[in-house]
Amino acid sequence: MEPKFGRYIKFNGCLILLIVGFRVIVNAQQWVIQLQNWHEYPFPEDLEMRNHPVVDGVFQIMWIIAVTSFYQALWLEVGLLLYPIGFVLGLEAIIICAGDVIKRWNGDAEYCFLHSGQVGVLYFAALAYFYYTLYILKKLFRSEDRKFTTLPAPSGLAQRQPISPLVRVH
Repeated sequence: MEPKFGRYIKFNGCLILLIVGFRVIVNAQQWVIQLQNWHEYPFPEDLEMRNHPVVDGVFQIMWIIAVTSFYQALWLEVGLLLYPIGFVLGLEAIIICAGDVIKRWNGDAEYCFLHSGQVGVLYFAALAYFYYTLYILKKLFRSEDRKFTTLPAPSGLAQRQPISPLVRVH
């Protein structure tokens, strides 16, 4: 794989990291405000448990773990650390879609997240971009060009030795 293409893929990963990291920080501030106004939560009116302060706190912790894992995956080039952010985003997407189906069944279509076809297409395009970037990053981290490098052997001959991002064996 060409180095320019590898840098472009990592740039897309960094772009996702910045956007999601910013949203996590903003959501953390909103969650603190929501905790301060705990008694004003309108539980009987809404069926959306996702916005309940306790559920929101659990998801906030999950997003923080996923973003830090994604950061480590980008800089250490470990494909296994890409899974948490994909899992959390997939869980959020399922919750949004299930909530929209329930709202449409109950006749509250005007309160749906995916209220029009354009929003649905943009939502699907963003999910496809995100998961395709994760897939390409995983392929990049597995590629043979990045796993091996030419290191001088103890006898002075050059040989290809695997290099782990965390440990270097000489």
